[in-house]
Amino acid sequence: MEVIKAESISKSYKVYETKSRGFLASWRRKYLVKKALDKVSFSVQNGEIVALLGRNGSGKSTLIKILTGIMSPDSGTATVLGLDPWKERIKLAFDIGVVLGAHTQINWNLPAYDTFEFMRKIYKIPKPVFNKNLRYFVNLLELRRVYRKPARTMSLGEQMKCNFVASILHMPKIVFLDEPTIGIDIISKAHIKKAILDMRSRYGTTFFLTTHIIEDVSIADRILILHEGHMAFDGTVKELSRMFGNKRILEIKFKPGAQIDIGIGKVVYKGFDVARLEVSGKQIKSKRFADILANRNIIDYSVSELGLNELITRLYKRLEG
Repeated sequence: MEVIKAESISKSYKVYETKSRGFLASWRRKYLVKKALDKVSFSVQNGEIVALLGRNGSGKSTLIKILTGIMSPDSGTATVLGLDPWKERIKLAFDIGVVLGAHTQINWNLPAYDTFEFMRKIYKIPKPVFNKNLRYFVNLLELRRVYRKPARTMSLGEQMKCNFVASILHMPKIVFLDEPTIGIDIISKAHIKKAILDMRSRYGTTFFLTTHIIEDVSIADRILILHEGHMAFDGTVKELSRMFGNKRILEIKFKPGAQIDIGIGKVVYKGFDVARLEVSGKQIKSKRFADILANRNIIDYSVSELGLNELITRLYKRLEG
């Protein structure tokens, strides 16, 4: 079932510039029209984890604001859980959660529990349900020692985890995550990823994630890539890899100083006792590859796929080229 559906969403902003000075400067301002989104269409199925990627200024935040009802588009339509986000914003708010990594809901001087209680009253969560949900998140995110302490005494990772809990205590059907792990330690990142996967498995929660951190994308079923307001890609990492010929990275370790004629692929790096090459899947299965490995000077080898970071970089180069 589709829980998010966007069709031809477009949004533009006026960007003002002031060249003149003096009393009348503000009256003489000129402006340019910048298209933040240009006919963006996609859908998200119930229970999916979708990662939205793109450079700064690609339109990610604008799209999130439209889907959560903070702003309306210039043209196009969108539905979230069957509701029009900007016309039925209050009704939608009870079924979605929004986690903003750069902004916290936790009060600096109060224990996180006080914020949780505040959220309970806002979302009208019955006390028994609230207690059950709180126990679930406290155990899942390992917050038992910290959630009753003032936020100012917590580490950044602990604050981010508590902020995550405050945004989803009402058990929303869809959670929008904007840079949820920015600046936090590896252990806290792992806890948040674990919570996302557990909620999806246990409650069928849908997650829509925007991030610049490639490691966060590892849990996504699908990725969307925005480029200058356009939807540049919509698919899986494997589908993105196929766009570039299913390339592999072949690393060969050989006896120090040995001269080896590799003869396949593109040499990425060659050192005193190691070489890295970019090869195709067909070359890996070829007789030539088997002959190379038969060389007595070769000690070991490994084959790996291109990383997501490299694939996205190549996609940007193709778009800009």
